[in-house]
Amino acid sequence: MAQKQQKLKPLKAKAFVDKQREEAVAKKKYWLRLTRACNNNCLFCLDKEMQNGQMVPLKEVLSELKKGRRQNFKQVILSGGEPTIHPEFLAIVNEARKNGFDRIQVITNGRMFSYEDFLRQAIAGGVNEITFSLHGHNEKLHDLQTGIKGSFCQAIKALQNALSFPGLIVNVDIVINKINCRYLSDILRFYIDLGVREFDLLQVVPFGSAWKNRRRLFYDINKALPHLQKAFSLAREKNALIWTNRLPPIYLEKFEELIQHPDKLYDEIRGRNDMFVKFIKKGEMMECRGERCKHCFLAGFCEDLEILREKGEARAKNIPACLRKKVAVSEKHSIKMGNVKNICDFLKFFIDFRYFLKGSECQKCIFNINCEGMRCNYIRQHGFKSLKPIKK
Repeated sequence: MAQKQQKLKPLKAKAFVDKQREEAVAKKKYWLRLTRACNNNCLFCLDKEMQNGQMVPLKEVLSELKKGRRQNFKQVILSGGEPTIHPEFLAIVNEARKNGFDRIQVITNGRMFSYEDFLRQAIAGGVNEITFSLHGHNEKLHDLQTGIKGSFCQAIKALQNALSFPGLIVNVDIVINKINCRYLSDILRFYIDLGVREFDLLQVVPFGSAWKNRRRLFYDINKALPHLQKAFSLAREKNALIWTNRLPPIYLEKFEELIQHPDKLYDEIRGRNDMFVKFIKKGEMMECRGERCKHCFLAGFCEDLEILREKGEARAKNIPACLRKKVAVSEKHSIKMGNVKNICDFLKFFIDFRYFLKGSECQKCIFNINCEGMRCNYIRQHGFKSLKPIKK
């Protein structure tokens, strides 16, 4: 039985889960790409545009490991493409441990770990957490999305191999899309029954292969919401730890503990730093702006960035009338274009003063038209129910 299952079995209090979430977000993680290639061909691959079939040279990888330790990172995440197909994968794992990383995590489609000896050597070398990317609960559903016949059978064998190693942390990533959203609770139940106790549910986003295959992948979240909520409820019932990734918070009413921590936006913004820098300094519009925005969790951030550049200043949104007696008013806060040295300066302001949410009950409030809701972090802590509609 995997360590993660043993660790989560005694979950009894929401406070304990919340603490785990906060600690996980706060932990510094050093992402290290090993390949620009993959042995799957996923319809929604976010990394597709970065793949050229090549392996990152061993010398470059080792240099990056040393760089990560100099920056005092203790956890390294080996990713790709598919990291396990790097011919020096096992040597890289050994070097990561020798360099002092106490947590070595692998993000993988799992197929190479179906070879038990390979998995055993990886664990002996220092791998102590494996995240499997699995998008269905049967061969037909999973292989349709990965584009490789037989990938499900290999991945399941690998998952079962991994779950048999005591002390190894095992979790599963699932990309939610039009093909699998209606089966999400069945998928979770299948992996929970196998022994998995931690899941990251990633909303499909309009980049990489996903945009090319958008007619097959993008779906109406409102229509699919009953399926999503059924899955969320199952996770609660089974004491499974669930994360959501890039899923708009407005769809998590009554499941506010699943709202992605706003600080995760830093990783997303840094990943597109060059695009945002060009907009801030030269006014070059982000190349993805347009039709993609209605499918993108960053749409609100980009809209506010445009306000900043157009007006030279962005002001804090108003605290809703229903909470002004409980929360300090923030309207006096603002940020000027000249004070934005890098994109993260504005992101911090956005998270603190402009990343606001509204709940379904807000429609009943007499101030609904002009009200902008409440800070995301406040909603995460107090729930959408904290927004009390003011009626005549």
